[in-house]
Amino acid sequence: MDATRKLITELYSIVRKLEELHPHRNFTPDGILVGSIGEVLAEYHYGLSPLPPGTPKHDCSRDGLLIQVKTTQGASIQIGEPCDHLLALKLSKAGTIEEFYNGPGGPVWDLVKGKPLPKNGLYAIRLPKLRKMMTDVAQEDQIARARD
Repeated sequence: MDATRKLITELYSIVRKLEELHPHRNFTPDGILVGSIGEVLAEYHYGLSPLPPGTPKHDCSRDGLLIQVKTTQGASIQIGEPCDHLLALKLSKAGTIEEFYNGPGGPVWDLVKGKPLPKNGLYAIRLPKLRKMMTDVAQEDQIARARD
C-alpha cells in the first residue's frame, strides 16, 4: 500500500505543477480516476474483494455482502441506484481516505428516491448528511477495517 500512496502523492505533485503553469485551469483528478483509487484503497483498508468491472450497483464484496464504494474529493458523493451496503469515502491528496458512511445502502437511497432525477442521472448527497446518518448505523452493520 505504501507504493500506491507514493504514486497518489506524485500524481498530486504533477497536478500542482500543471496548475502553476496554467493557473486558469483546474487539473483536479476526478470521476473515474478518483473512484478507482477509492475502490483500491477500500479493498486494502477494509479487506474487500473486487467484483468484475461493470457489475451493476456494487464494486466489491466481503463475506457475501455486496458493497458500493463512493469516493469524492469534494463535499458530496453521487449515487444513481440503491445498493446493499454503501461505503462513502473522501480521498485526500496524501493518498489517505476518510470514512463518512459505512452501512446499509437503503437509508441513503431513501433520501433521494422519489425525487426528480437530475440531468446527469445521479443524486448528490452531502458528506455532512452522511456523517450524521452514520451515527445511527449499528456497529454490527458496519464493515470493520482490516488494516490502517
